[in-house]
Amino acid sequence: MICCVPSGTSSPASQRQPRGEAKEADKSVLQIRVNQAIDLPNRDTGFFGDVSDPYVIVRAAGVEQKTPVIMNNLNPVWEEGNLFTFDISADDHIVELKVMDSNTFKDSLLGSCELDLRSIQHGMWTSFREKMGSGELVFDLFFKPTEYRILATEQTSVIHLRINCGRNLLNKDSGVMGDVSDPYVVVKVGEVIRRTPAINNSLNPDWREGNLFTFQVKEGVSTIDLEAMNANVVKDDSLGKASVNIGSLQPNEWCRLVEQLEQGGSGTLELDVFFKPNSHYHLNLQLEQAKEEEKKCLAEAARLSREVQMAEHARRWLANVDENTKMPLSLEERDWVRACGGRNLVAPAWITVTQTQVEALVRARQQAHPISLFPEVELSSASQLKLKVRMIGGFGLTSSARRICTYCTCEIPQKRESSVSTDLAEGLNPEWRCNRTVPGYSPGDALVLQVFGLDPQGADGQRPAQPKANELLGRAFLPGDKIYPEGYDGLLNLTLGPRQTGATLRVTALLMEE
Repeated sequence: MICCVPSGTSSPASQRQPRGEAKEADKSVLQIRVNQAIDLPNRDTGFFGDVSDPYVIVRAAGVEQKTPVIMNNLNPVWEEGNLFTFDISADDHIVELKVMDSNTFKDSLLGSCELDLRSIQHGMWTSFREKMGSGELVFDLFFKPTEYRILATEQTSVIHLRINCGRNLLNKDSGVMGDVSDPYVVVKVGEVIRRTPAINNSLNPDWREGNLFTFQVKEGVSTIDLEAMNANVVKDDSLGKASVNIGSLQPNEWCRLVEQLEQGGSGTLELDVFFKPNSHYHLNLQLEQAKEEEKKCLAEAARLSREVQMAEHARRWLANVDENTKMPLSLEERDWVRACGGRNLVAPAWITVTQTQVEALVRARQQAHPISLFPEVELSSASQLKLKVRMIGGFGLTSSARRICTYCTCEIPQKRESSVSTDLAEGLNPEWRCNRTVPGYSPGDALVLQVFGLDPQGADGQRPAQPKANELLGRAFLPGDKIYPEGYDGLLNLTLGPRQTGATLRVTALLMEE
C-alpha cells in the first residue's frame, strides 16, 4: 500500500507541538513538512544539466503555500521554507500536494497527490511516501482536530478506497498496432460515484494518480459497486462489474481485495479498502440481516400454510367418502385411515403425501394447539403476552474512573417508549437484580441493553436525567428469536462499537400472559 497509508514512523525532530495550536478554538490545526522528491520527470531541455526546477504547492482549506524552488534537480531535498500550518474547518477534508517545474512563462506539473484528513492519525507526526506518476514525494504530517471534529468522525462511517490495478481486462478496441482498451474504473457507494483516470491502450493498467477515494457510508448502504469501463470518443463500453459486501470487511484495517469482473467482462481488479464504522453501524447491519431473515421465514410460512390448507381440504373431502370401498388399501393409505379417524377412504389421484405429513397429522389430532403457520391464530394468542426482563448484574466492566456507579438500560429498537432501567450499583461487577416490564413488546422484537457509569459524587444516589452524558461501558443486543417463544436466560457479551470489551451481562427475559 502506497498512497495515503501512514508508515507508522515518527521522526524524533518532529515531536514538537504544531504552531498556531490555540489560534482558533473552533478550528483544527494541520502542519505539513515537505522533505524531498524522488525520481521526478524532466520537463526542461536536458542539455548541460538543464533539468526540471521543482517546488511543491500545498493546498488545504482553500489556502496555498509553496516551498522554495530548487534549480536543476530531479531529486530535490527541502531544508528551509518547507513547514506549513493550516487552520482546518469542520467541512475541510482534502489536502492536495503538487510538484511543479518552475519556468519563465508557465510552470508545468510534475506530479500530484491527495490526502483525506478523515484517514489520518490524530495527535502525532506521521511520515508519508506518496507516488506521483513516475516519481515520489516524501513529507511529514501532524493533524490535531477539535473535539467537535473527533465526535463528528466517530458518528460517521467512512470508507477509504484505492484502486491499484487491473489484470487481463477484456479488449473492446480494434487490436491493430497495439490499439486495445483504454480502461478506467467507476466506484459507487450509495449515491456517490467516483472514477479513476483512463489509461490508454492497456489491458493490465496500474493507477498511480486519482485512484484514492473517500465515501461516507449512510444507513442502508451495504455494497461497494465497481465497474471497469473502456473510454471511447462516442460511448464508453463496460469491461465487467464486481461488488464488495461492506459487512464482510474487517473494520479499522486496510484490506487488499482482488475482485473478479463479471456480467460480460473478464479479468480482475485489485483494490485496498479501509472501513471505519461508527458505533451504530453493526447494530443496523444486524437489524437489516434480521429483516431479510424475517422475509425468508414469512415466505416459507406462506408456502407451508398453503400446503396445510390443501391437506385440510383433502381431509374434509375424505370425510364425505362412503365408508365401504372395494379398493385395496396400501400401507400408506392405511396410515391415512388411522390419521383421519379410522374410516376407509378412496384417495384422489392428485393427493401426494409423505410419511412425515402423515405423522404430523396424527400428532395434531392427539394434541390440539394453535398452529404458528396461521398468522391470525398465532397473533391472537401472542398479542396477550408481556415481557419481563430481569437485569441481574455485570461482570468485568472497565472504566477510567477510580470510583464508579453503574446502571443498565433496556429498550426495544425504534420504540423509545419501551426504555426501562435499573437502580444504581457500585463497582465494576455490579449486582442490580432488578425486574422490569418492557412496555410495547410484540413477539419478534429484539432488545438493546446498555451499561452506563457515572461519578457517585455527583449522582446523589439517583440515575441522571441524561444518560448520554455518562460514560458508556458496553452495549449488548438480544435478538427477538432468542426471546420468543421460550424466553431467555444467559450471559451477553458487551461491546463498544466493533470492539469486544471482555465484559458480560447476565439477563433473564420471561414471557407472561396478560
